[in-house]
Amino acid sequence: MFLNWQVNVAFEVWGILFCLMAATIGYIASGANRSRRLWLTGLFLAQALELLFDSAAWIFRGSNTLAGYYLVRIGNAGVFIVNYLLLIISTGYLCSYVKKKQEYWIELWIACGFSGIGILLTLTTQFYPLLYRIDEANIYTRGDWFLLAHILAFPGMIQELVMLTRHRRCFEKDKLIVLYVYLLMPVAALVWQSFFYGISLLQTTNTISLMCLFTVDAVRQTRQLVEKERELSDMKIQVVLSQIKPHFMYNVLNTITYLCDKDADAAKKALYDFSRYLRSNLDSLTSRSLVPLDRELETVERYLSLEKLRMGDELNIVYDIEDNGYMLPPMTLEPFVENAVAHGLAKADEGGTLSIRTKAGEQAHEITITDDGIGFDVASYLTRQEQDHKSIGIENVRKRLWSMCQGTVSISSGKGKGTVVLIRIPFEHGEKL
Repeated sequence: MFLNWQVNVAFEVWGILFCLMAATIGYIASGANRSRRLWLTGLFLAQALELLFDSAAWIFRGSNTLAGYYLVRIGNAGVFIVNYLLLIISTGYLCSYVKKKQEYWIELWIACGFSGIGILLTLTTQFYPLLYRIDEANIYTRGDWFLLAHILAFPGMIQELVMLTRHRRCFEKDKLIVLYVYLLMPVAALVWQSFFYGISLLQTTNTISLMCLFTVDAVRQTRQLVEKERELSDMKIQVVLSQIKPHFMYNVLNTITYLCDKDADAAKKALYDFSRYLRSNLDSLTSRSLVPLDRELETVERYLSLEKLRMGDELNIVYDIEDNGYMLPPMTLEPFVENAVAHGLAKADEGGTLSIRTKAGEQAHEITITDDGIGFDVASYLTRQEQDHKSIGIENVRKRLWSMCQGTVSISSGKGKGTVVLIRIPFEHGEKL
């Protein structure tokens, strides 16, 4: 038959393993606010440490060995101290949600004040039996000032409840409920444990509350990942559709029709380039990963070969590929190349030159797309309230670059000065082939 302490220890060992697993998952989780992630990781680690101390205190309770003598004292003192640290960490976690940047975290300092007094009392108890005593049989018993240890924790808990209620709009409904559970269950446990002894109810309720908190956060992160995937898919579709423009297709087909009578071989090549161009656009709809730079350059070359048929000598193309062999999102280069041709060079009186250059920068792969066309006012483009078809396509590429490989886009231009587009993909995110 199991004794109370055996049940406590069994549950606490399981709780330690859970908290360590949750801390690891929470720390490496992506897409979460770094400050909140660190505070939450701290909660799980502190809870694991408290359970470890409490387990040691129960296991070696009444042991007459030297190890038992020290572990009972360290275990009990550790439980009290970590409980106060948990109050500080949970307050910091709430502040990371409700406080704005540069706002003073006065609630955290108040929690530190009460917890500091509690920790000081715990340390004093190791020499004078204020909060508890450990008798000659190595058994823990409560001291005359035991209730003071719980009284010191109550103001911090009430402060957290007030803060959570006051800023409840900062939390989603499920997160708000589980945070109330996390704050209220220990309060009830403290009241119970102040009058009864034999079950580690405070540690049990803390662990169960953190399990609920972990579950809600895991569900929320899964939802965010699904939403992000859906958003990326929508952006890919918009980018592809923005490139397959009716007027471009009409121009290509009309040019091919003309070549059928004048130059059959040129017409066949144009048809091949056009079919490959459409195929690469449609393939990008189903692509869920990065693609080699070479494939992107092939798509660009097919597009430019078709535009070259229409513009002739008015379109000059220069390639300078120094850096290659890395990955980037599909349909990254073509929107910028098409804008350079359609909105820059085609509108210039005598056409111009389009240059595509790649090189390895200090911290990133760099792709530069330059044209000496008519240019445009960048400030006007950035502040435009109703973006046109071209602008939406560029913004989607910018978002996909950042989401898939932390890439960035910078555009410099001016009326009559041409346009320079610089795409940077950090070395650590541009996967090598």
